[in-house]
Amino acid sequence: MPLNFDNELIERFAKHLDKARKIAIVSHMNPDGDAVGSLLGCYHWLCSSFYAGESCPDITMLLPHPAPADSSYLPSSELIIDAENNLQLCERHLSEADLIIGVDFNNSRRIMPLDKALEACQAPKMLVDHHHNPDTELFQTVLSVPDLSSTCELLYWLFVRIIGDSSINTDTARCLFHGINTDTGCFAYANEDPSLYEAAAALMKHPINAAQVHNRTFNNYSIRKMQILGFLISQRMKIFSDQGFCYIYISADDLAQFNGKAEDLEGLVNYTLMIQTMKVGAMVKETDGKVRLSFRSKDDFDVNAFAKQYFGGGGHTKASGATSPYDFDTTLKILEENMLKELS
Repeated sequence: MPLNFDNELIERFAKHLDKARKIAIVSHMNPDGDAVGSLLGCYHWLCSSFYAGESCPDITMLLPHPAPADSSYLPSSELIIDAENNLQLCERHLSEADLIIGVDFNNSRRIMPLDKALEACQAPKMLVDHHHNPDTELFQTVLSVPDLSSTCELLYWLFVRIIGDSSINTDTARCLFHGINTDTGCFAYANEDPSLYEAAAALMKHPINAAQVHNRTFNNYSIRKMQILGFLISQRMKIFSDQGFCYIYISADDLAQFNGKAEDLEGLVNYTLMIQTMKVGAMVKETDGKVRLSFRSKDDFDVNAFAKQYFGGGGHTKASGATSPYDFDTTLKILEENMLKELS
C-alpha cells in the first residue's frame, strides 16, 4: 500500500521545485548506501522527470565525506562533491543555492563540516528523512517517516505521489534500490511494512540488475577489509552470552596496523548479530580522531534510546549510532557497563 502524504506538503514540495534555478542536494557525514542512493536518486528524478522538457536547474550533490567505493558503479556518482576534498566549493554551492534539499539526516550536526554553511543559507530548505526528531526550524518543509526502511524508499513514494510511477526511470530506480538494499541489509533487518516490498518490486521492474546491486554492496570486500574483520572476530570481540550482547572494537592503532580507513569498517557491526543467541550488537571504532559507535538489535531492545541516553546519539529502534563524547577506553567501559545493566 503506497504511503499517504499530506496534500499540502506535496504541493509545497512541488512549488519549491518549480521556482528553483540552483539546487543543492546534501546528505550526511560518513555516507552509507542510503545517503548516496538518496542523493543520486533525487538528482536523476529531478533531471529526467520533474524538469523533463524544461530547462533543468543547476543541480549539485554534496557530501561531508567521500562516497563509499561500493557506490561508484551508480550512474553520475562521479558528480558528487565532498567537503573532505573540496570544502570551499561545497560551501559556495550551498551559499549560492536558491533551494536546499536535505536527504537522510535529521539535523545539521549530521553534515559537519557543512553545518554552518547550511544554517547560514537563506534559501528554502526541504528535508526528506526517516530518522526521529527532524529539525523543523532549520527545514521549512519536512517529509519525515521515522523507522521507514530507508530514505530511498521514502523518496520513491514521494516521486510517485508527485508525478506517478512512470516518472521513475532506470537510473533513478537503480540508485533508490541501492539505498533500500543497503539500509535493510538486503532485506534481512526487521522489515514488516508491506510498503518496502511494494517499492522494491516496482523498482525491480526496471532493468536495474538487482543481483549486481547486491554483489556490489555485500560481496565486494577488499582483502584489507577481510583481514580487519578476521582480526576483530579473533581478537577484538567480547561476548556476554547470558545477556545476549556482543561487541567488537578497534582503536586507531589497531586500524593503522592494516593501513586501514574508516570505510573499511562500514557494515562490520552486523557480524555481531550473526551469533545465534545474540540480541544486541555494537561496534566501537576510533577513526579520524573521533570515537564512534554503531548499534544493532534483533528483538525488542531499542538501540536508538540507548545511543541517545548514554552517548547523545540516535537513529532507529534496531539500528543506531553515536559519536562518543568520551575517549576510546572510557567509551568501552561505559558501553559495557550500561548495556549489561539494561539487558539484565
